[in-house]
Amino acid sequence: MAYLGKARKEDLRLLAEELNLNVGDNMKISDLSKLITTHLGYDEEFSKNQLTIIIENRKLRQQQEIENRRLREQQEMVLKQQEFEKENQRLDREFQLEKLRKTKLPVESNTGTSRGFNPKCFICENVGHLARECPKNTRKTPPRNARSNTITAKGTELESTKKVVTASLNTSLRSHQHKEWN
Repeated sequence: MAYLGKARKEDLRLLAEELNLNVGDNMKISDLSKLITTHLGYDEEFSKNQLTIIIENRKLRQQQEIENRRLREQQEMVLKQQEFEKENQRLDREFQLEKLRKTKLPVESNTGTSRGFNPKCFICENVGHLARECPKNTRKTPPRNARSNTITAKGTELESTKKVVTASLNTSLRSHQHKEWN
């Protein structure tokens, strides 16, 4: 009976319930001990073994809860560490981008020609001007910014004389549209 005095209240309550005894909510340890020892089918050895099993189960549950809590905390720490590393990488990338933005790149005044480039004419092969500006150029080329549309007409009468009539018209046609009549 001394073993009942060393047990916890919750363990005694479970033992009393396993013995099919009516347990009240406000019963003290001494009341539970009296209830267990005074019932008709009381067997001290059986009760002692049952109480030992109840205590071992409680301790096992507590150990499992502690282990589960430790695992959860460990997982939370790993997640926090990963979040910290991601944030650190993001900030590092941001810093590198800002550093690149602030770095002044050398500005080249490249106009498409090298510094030592002298234009060469394809007509007279002299250096210093291009073919469109050549005094020996007999073709009349329109100025660079001129826009015109060309319409070519070929007919049976023109084909027999092997002539093609070309006319420049200022119309609303797009500059790349050509219309051909047969």
